[in-house]
Amino acid sequence: MKKIICISALALSACTTKPLEMSVPTQAGHNLHSAKVAVQSCAAEEDIGGNSAVIGGYATNILLWGVILGPLITAPFDEKLRSQGEIDQVHRCLTERGFERRELTDGEQFWLHHTSGEERVRRLDHLVGGGTMETYGAPKT
Repeated sequence: MKKIICISALALSACTTKPLEMSVPTQAGHNLHSAKVAVQSCAAEEDIGGNSAVIGGYATNILLWGVILGPLITAPFDEKLRSQGEIDQVHRCLTERGFERRELTDGEQFWLHHTSGEERVRRLDHLVGGGTMETYGAPKT
């Protein structure tokens, strides 16, 4: 009985989505433009991840709950599974291209949201290249 409860909890946790925090892809020597190009290229693969997540969710719950209950348990989470699978696929693709996902702090989010135009692009270039708010504008050595 304990095994069934643990497996059920694991299956349900797989159906939940991680909140998409404010983040930037970072890689030394890159800027906002190169990060945008990489994200757009990787976005072409998002359907693969979404479909895989949905198929995996149905397959897992069919194995756990049977042919009738499995799909009934999975169906309400279909869109959440697809959405998280798409996010995960883009993240994997960016990682293969050498980018790391860096969550922005509250201060960095405020710092970005309270500027616009060319200054915002400069700040994003700095963050994408691996810089921080504290090192922005510091002399390069």
